[in-house]
Amino acid sequence: MFSNTKAYIAEFIGTFVLVFIGSASVWAAGKLNTGPIVPAFAHGLSIVFAAYTMGHISGAHINPAVTLACAIDGAISWGKAVVYWIVQIVAAIVAAFVLTIILPNQAANFGAFSYGDNTTFIGAVLLELILTFLLCSMVLQAAVRGRAGNLAGLVIGLTLTLSILGGGAITGASLNPARTLGPAIVAAIGGASISQVPAYLIGTLLGAALAAVVHKFVLNPDGPEAGVEEVKAGSERPRSKVGRR
Repeated sequence: MFSNTKAYIAEFIGTFVLVFIGSASVWAAGKLNTGPIVPAFAHGLSIVFAAYTMGHISGAHINPAVTLACAIDGAISWGKAVVYWIVQIVAAIVAAFVLTIILPNQAANFGAFSYGDNTTFIGAVLLELILTFLLCSMVLQAAVRGRAGNLAGLVIGLTLTLSILGGGAITGASLNPARTLGPAIVAAIGGASISQVPAYLIGTLLGAALAAVVHKFVLNPDGPEAGVEEVKAGSERPRSKVGRR
């Protein structure tokens, strides 16, 4: 479980980049009044960076929800998944703390998620569930099953961008328990309320689990009901290293 140190370091770096750049972009969006556009592309491009620099080492999950989906799908062992979760959450907290050094007294303004009065608890859970389902579905198909080949990192990043553009104005569109917890913990130390955080954790984890169950047991594109031409050819598309570890 602890033998693949390089993979854990890669997960730390990838998650750090996502939370650091993502949180900084939320602060920038507030200063520039851009709405979700800046955070959407900042988060999406962070995924692209992580996928193409760390994907061949750790799978570039950088998200406990993605790791959960991969574990249910069988792409990663449960023991390694637990270590990934620890590394991802620690990296998120470190990234948020580092950003507070750069932006003193701004912790409440750079990425601690809250849906405010935009929606209800159930509404926030449902939105995060749907968006995380979309993200994890793309990971399982584009990366784990290799359907997007070398473009997997790009299409996963664009899926995150799409999700934040669609849901950013409602909940902030976390889709990532580590991305939620890191800034929330730092903001809480500064006295900010984190009472709405549970909605994000519940929604993202349920969305990931649902995606894994649907793609493994319902759609099962690698099973006996695969496309006729693919079955006749006896071929199997290569699986990407992004997402699989």
